[in-house]
Amino acid sequence: MGSEILLAAVLLIGGAASFWIILHHSAGKISGQYRLLAERFGLELDQPAARMGGFVRPDPSVYGRYRGREISFAALAKGIKDNRQIESVVKVELKDKMLAAELRTTGLLGGLGQGGREGQDPWKSGDEAFDKAVKVRTNQPRTLAEVLTDERRAWLAGTLRHSKATIYIGDGIIAYAKLGLIADEATRRKFEAVAEFLCDLAEAIEK
Repeated sequence: MGSEILLAAVLLIGGAASFWIILHHSAGKISGQYRLLAERFGLELDQPAARMGGFVRPDPSVYGRYRGREISFAALAKGIKDNRQIESVVKVELKDKMLAAELRTTGLLGGLGQGGREGQDPWKSGDEAFDKAVKVRTNQPRTLAEVLTDERRAWLAGTLRHSKATIYIGDGIIAYAKLGLIADEATRRKFEAVAEFLCDLAEAIEK
């Protein structure tokens, strides 16, 4: 009986140690990518301290000003209880607070959660390739038509289709949200490109 208890204790300790090592490695990769984001955009890195002996490791975030506007990168939880998921989000300040829109990929995953906010109606650009790839709702179709040039529509169609991400515009913010964490170089570089695009889009809207 004693040997069985000892074996169970060893297995428990070993499992806990393995889990701690995995958490430590994963958190280190994520922190490293956020540190590079902070350096790339000249932002401040916020890395909360680990808790409970390192078993609870809050995700980092970066924030500050870039190209004359507030910007942030962070991981946010969505959903409730067993359906909670983590999204990585980049937010860019938009001085125009009147425009509201939501752009997401078409298809089953793109349709989830898009019930249509009050004051926003479905919008079509007339660009067949774009309209086939991206669902759009907005309260100002004329403004959106003016700023979504051929080049921007092509970028959005490709980016949203491949990432299953969503772009939200409203309340003085443009946000890009994608499921998952920024834990590798490829993902980080995509978010860097997205941040530049959102800044360009914000400038176009404010003209």
